[in-house]
Amino acid sequence: MQQKINSLQSQIAELNQEISTLTNIVNLQEQTTLVYQQTISQPALSYTYWNFQLQYAGYIVVYVYSSTTTNTYVEVVWNYNGINYDQSVSVGKSGSIAFSVLPTTVQVRVGNTNIFNGATETVSIVYVY
Repeated sequence: MQQKINSLQSQIAELNQEISTLTNIVNLQEQTTLVYQQTISQPALSYTYWNFQLQYAGYIVVYVYSSTTTNTYVEVVWNYNGINYDQSVSVGKSGSIAFSVLPTTVQVRVGNTNIFNGATETVSIVYVY
């Protein structure tokens, strides 16, 4: 009998943890670092990109800690049920920007609009859900 009670108490604890996690997700209180302070470089008029398969609606925060140009931008592209989303924001030599996302494959781009010279940036990307 005690073994059955212990088993049920363990199941209850697991379910309570699952409820807590799901409540945090609904309240956008979970986060995952997708890219951590990665230094990237690209030629003029180019970008570096990452693809992420996201499980929940939320937002992506892109931190550009430093860049060798004032012409740095961050762009997020995704498609959900036929809705195309493509937004680009200039961040200059440093800055951060948040983009709303839905549960789909999301492409995050960091690039430069320099005509002649390439650029180097240090970037982190955080997914909040």
